[in-house]
Amino acid sequence: MKNVPTLLRRELGAYFASVLGYVVLMFFLVVMGVTFGVIVGYLNRGPTQLTAMKIMFSMFWLPSLVVVPMITMRLLAEEKRAGTLEMLMTAPVTDFEVVSAKFLGAVALYALMWALTGFYVLILQHFSGSTALDLGPIFSGYLGVLLIGQFFIAIGVLASSMTKNQIAAALMSFAIVFLLLIVLNWMTYLFEGGPFGNFFRFLSPFEHMDDFSRGIVDVRPLVLYLSGTGLALFIATRVVESRKWR
Repeated sequence: MKNVPTLLRRELGAYFASVLGYVVLMFFLVVMGVTFGVIVGYLNRGPTQLTAMKIMFSMFWLPSLVVVPMITMRLLAEEKRAGTLEMLMTAPVTDFEVVSAKFLGAVALYALMWALTGFYVLILQHFSGSTALDLGPIFSGYLGVLLIGQFFIAIGVLASSMTKNQIAAALMSFAIVFLLLIVLNWMTYLFEGGPFGNFFRFLSPFEHMDDFSRGIVDVRPLVLYLSGTGLALFIATRVVESRKWR
């Protein structure tokens, strides 16, 4: 793993050497900024049990569904299309180091996007007067969005490893994330109350995010997403390695 920092700097530079990184960042900030404004306006209408940041965290599905495919589609697909992946592999680096660096670069960009929403916390603190914000649920909420986000990013890396076409990689990533987010959530309501409903609820990112945004950090989602991330990166590495046998 000694070459990962060098490869990671290369990946981070690639995001902002083109317009893609800036477009994705601006898209995220505009959407989340408008969402934050709507949430604050809604909460100002009257007392409610909800908090602004809890509602914000419940919107994690939007960047997961749209932003993740955008920041992962080029990672390996573009390298394959341009023929630079073969050149990269002639350097003294392993396939896993390349995949890991691309994954970490995308995670770093995703984390930066959410880190910028920390200004919303400062705004809320400023206008809350003498009432202090409960920072516990806020920190655990950020932990949740990063944990779930890095799992979906690993899926995006896997999708990008399977094709030379960026659009195809984005569509595959979108389809899998849509399945794990929206369809799985539908299943929890379709089979509500039964054993299947409990099973789908156990797997649903919406249920996990609801717990994180309330300050509940359960070890089971941590194991689920970290093991899922490891599996996706392992398969992506094997896909990259398979080029040697073609």
